[in-house]
Amino acid sequence: MDHYKESWELIKGDLVPWIVLLFVFSMVNSFTGGLGMFLLPNLFRAVRNALAEQRSPEIGELFEFDAITDDVVTVILQNIANMIGMMVCCVGIFATMVLFFFAPMMAADGDLAPMDIMKGSMAFAKANFGEIFMFILMGALVNFAGAMLCGIGTFVTIPVTFVASWRFYEMHKEAILTAADAEGLPRKA
Repeated sequence: MDHYKESWELIKGDLVPWIVLLFVFSMVNSFTGGLGMFLLPNLFRAVRNALAEQRSPEIGELFEFDAITDDVVTVILQNIANMIGMMVCCVGIFATMVLFFFAPMMAADGDLAPMDIMKGSMAFAKANFGEIFMFILMGALVNFAGAMLCGIGTFVTIPVTFVASWRFYEMHKEAILTAADAEGLPRKA
């Protein structure tokens, strides 16, 4: 819960640009039939850059396609894993969501190739399954609470959730890369 409180404190003074960023991402995703999900690593790059530079997020960062190939492959692999999880009596999705939770954030950092991102995320998540599951569950509850306010609350809770997710990733980044190194996964030059 601390990640969500801290994230709220970080963005509450400048909430409108965060809402606009997530609204634009949602609209792109809606009007492209879900293909906007390929921009998820870019969304996390925008969050990373805004937090690191202590500024508002810039919508233009959502449409920078420098690493689009790796981003697309990573998102496709994550979605395939989640579809397979859904096929296991709809229960497997809870495992795949946790195991590959960090994949788009790792793609945003660009330290590993797409398949290695999946392996690295899984290596870390296997050892920290409960913590990641509780973080995801808390995010779902926060967004559910926002949705209960006639859906309008999600304009606030969704940006908070994305910022909290990035901060959660940053807190574990070194451990994730250490787990990837232990698996023998090469880092990109």
